[in-house]
Amino acid sequence: MKLIIFDIDGTLCHSRNVDDKCYIKAFKKTLGIDISNTDWNSYKHVTDLYVTKEIIKNETGSLPGNEIVEAIIDNYAEELKQQINAEETLFTAIPGIKELFDYFSTNQTNYVAGIATGGFLKTAMYKLNRIEIHLPSELIYSSNDFDTKQEMLREFIKIQSAINSGINKIVYVGDRVYDYNAAKDLDIDFVGIDFKNNGKLKSLGIEKVINDYKPMEKFLALI
Repeated sequence: MKLIIFDIDGTLCHSRNVDDKCYIKAFKKTLGIDISNTDWNSYKHVTDLYVTKEIIKNETGSLPGNEIVEAIIDNYAEELKQQINAEETLFTAIPGIKELFDYFSTNQTNYVAGIATGGFLKTAMYKLNRIEIHLPSELIYSSNDFDTKQEMLREFIKIQSAINSGINKIVYVGDRVYDYNAAKDLDIDFVGIDFKNNGKLKSLGIEKVINDYKPMEKFLALI
């Protein structure tokens, strides 16, 4: 049995930079803080929870309470829904992804497919519903509970390995160098998604890189 774990943004769907804009608006609305000049690549970890806490700590000198984080999440999710509902072309499912998850759902003795996203659960669920991917809650991990992707993947693998003793291969599917490094840290296989065809992953020498999930057989051969 193979355990296949997917990132969301840039891996299952592409939001055409709308995420950053909505996140910036959420900070402004919640705390009156302008983070429009933030260098997202400057953070050690790029999960939404870690970045949110670091921004607030840098701005105020202390870590935020849960109520502040929850308010930012709510405003972020609302902004995202409004933007995408107003202009649906802002949001795109990576071609072939729904068919792939449908295939996994009918082959559950051979595959377990789940989600480990650096995004918040509320925005993740909105995006998954938009692309018609419906999974039980125990197969969806988000940064609501983890600062780092490594912690998230480690816990995901631990729980699923206890439930499914027949797992003999684990693959993480992502679109960023951070995703690749997380997979490497845990010594699991990695498949890169380069929907925008920027060549960044291949430039690192990563051999298993595809642009989308069509044809399905192309992806299945990599895992």
